[in-house]
Formats: sequence, C-alpha cells, structure tokens
Amino acid sequence: MDDPPPPSKPKKHYRDHGDDGIHWDKINKCYMGTISLGFTQAGKRIRRTVRGKTKAEVKDNLDKAHAEINAGIRTPATYTIEQCVKDWLDSIERDDHTLATWRSQAGKWIYPKIGATKLKDFTAADADRFFAELAASLGKRSLIMIKSTLRRSIRRAQVHNLIGRNVVELIDLPAGQPGHPSRAMTEAQAAKVLKTASGKGTGYVMVVKASAGRYGATHAATETGELACGTKPHKDAPITEVSREPKEATCRTCRAQLGIDEVENANLRLEALFVLAITLGLRPGELRRLTWDHVDLNGGVVHVWRSASKTGDTKTPKSRRSLILPKRAITALKAHQARQDGERREAGDA
Repeated sequence: MDDPPPPSKPKKHYRDHGDDGIHWDKINKCYMGTISLGFTQAGKRIRRTVRGKTKAEVKDNLDKAHAEINAGIRTPATYTIEQCVKDWLDSIERDDHTLATWRSQAGKWIYPKIGATKLKDFTAADADRFFAELAASLGKRSLIMIKSTLRRSIRRAQVHNLIGRNVVELIDLPAGQPGHPSRAMTEAQAAKVLKTASGKGTGYVMVVKASAGRYGATHAATETGELACGTKPHKDAPITEVSREPKEATCRTCRAQLGIDEVENANLRLEALFVLAITLGLRPGELRRLTWDHVDLNGGVVHVWRSASKTGDTKTPKSRRSLILPKRAITALKAHQARQDGERREAGDA
C-alpha cells in the first residue's frame, strides 16, 4: 500500500493586481497602507499613504481614501492648513486694508497654532480645540473672523478637489472674552469738537511763553498750560504767563486754531467733514469718497452710495442710503463749497 502523500503547504497569499498594501513601519512604529494612483509622465509611480495604530484602522483609512479618490478628490500629502489659507488669500480681491488685516490675523493666530497641520488630517475635534484655546484670550468678533477665514479657505480647497469635507462648518464657536464697552462721545464733547472744527478753539484764556530763551513765539494756552497749537514744551522749559488776551499770541498755528487769522485755518477746511460725521454717523471711508454730485443742498439730501474701498462699494448693499441733511450740515457744506470756489478762482489755470 502506497504511503499517503505529504500534506501540501498552504499557498502563500499574494495581493491581486490593484489591491492595497499594508505593512509595519519600524521607524514610525505604526502600520502604513498605500494606494497606487498610476504613474507620472516620467514613469514614477504615484502613491497615497495612510497610517494607523492597527491594521483595522489602516483598512478604514484606506476605504475613506478610496471614497475620496472615487469622488475626484486629490489631497496632496504635504498640503497644510497654512498653505490652504495662503492660497485663499492670494486668490481674492479686497481693498489693501482688509487683506492686510486678514493676513495679520492669520499670521498671529492660525499659522503658529495649526498652520503645520496637514489639511487631510484636520478634524472637527482639532477645530474645537483650536477655537477653545483662542477663546481664552480673544473676543467673539475675533473668533468669528478667524473661523470665517478658515471656512472660506477650506471651501476653496473643496472647489479644487483638495479636500472632501469642511470640518470648520460643523463646529460652534465658544463665547470668547467680553469685548470692550463702546465709548460714544457725550453731547458736550460732540459740541466741543464741532466748535473747534469751526475754527473757534475753546478754553484758551491766556498767552504764555514756553521757553527759557529771550526770544520766541508766544502761545495761546489753557489754565493748565495746554497750548492751542499742540506743541509739547521741553520738560525743563518754564511756562511764563505773558497776557490774558489769547489774540495777542504770535504762534501762527495757535492763531489759526483760535480762528484769529482769516487765512490758513486748517480747522475750517475739515469743518464739514466733522459735522457730517457727528450729525449723520457716516463711516470714514464713506466721508472720504463723498463728492458734490451726491449732495443735494437745495433738497437737503446726501446720497451715501460709495466708499473708499478697493471696489468703491459701501461695506454692504444695505449701506447704500440717502439721508436728510440737518440744517447745521447744510450750512457747513455751503461754506465748504464757497471756500472751494474761492480757492479755484485763486488758483486759476494752475
């Protein structure tokens, strides 16, 4: 009787063509899985790599990677959040001041804390921790701005098939630190600003000399020694009272501030700007872009349709508005228009 054949050795399993590879990485002490995405024009194989503590975790990550690949998503392995934000900032058109603010905020808060994180590895939990850390030192408005920057940056990456999900859209912001209370001017303070803008300084009751020399200009000053021209005397210079008639001051700037001289009064030239700012509450950019074709002095209306932004538009579409001019604003604008007409006639063809 013939001896039974020896038991056959189990066949070694080889991966079929197109299967993913999983192996133990001795250096990083973890399992790694690779997906082949074909070859470059130079013949170099294109691979995508995932990692995990166990083979099961790697298999899950490989399944997610396949889902992204099937959806057309190609996330570069080295593409970081910092690169993502910079790509978005470079792609948009805003006025220089706005862009500078966003870049500064990203450079101060986003890049140092999460900028080196790979975009494909950034999770909602990571975003929660990031904003929780910022909330310890920033107010709600700053948190909203930083979230907006991250959300729009990742959204751009989605449009370019660099990431599948925008995790920043999934989180809620913490409360943050309480903001500074607003400090509006009182009625008395506003009245003082408008009176000063009209070329009539207030509170200057004497003329003083603010130097140790024999010669020098004399200045209009308050009882506490504050000079109308804003000059800060040397700490060792004596303040000597000369007269109680401010109009006797020889400093040209002091005389202009008090409206003593009829020419070169810098305050008068800005009177209309301050009157409109205080009576109508216009933004600085709206005031700088306001021209006579948007002012109807006969009808007493001003049309706020433009701003000194890069596009020339107001901050929001609802900011485009027509406002009734108070009598004081009409008076200031008429005086400003007459002053410009006089300057135009004086300049002639120049």
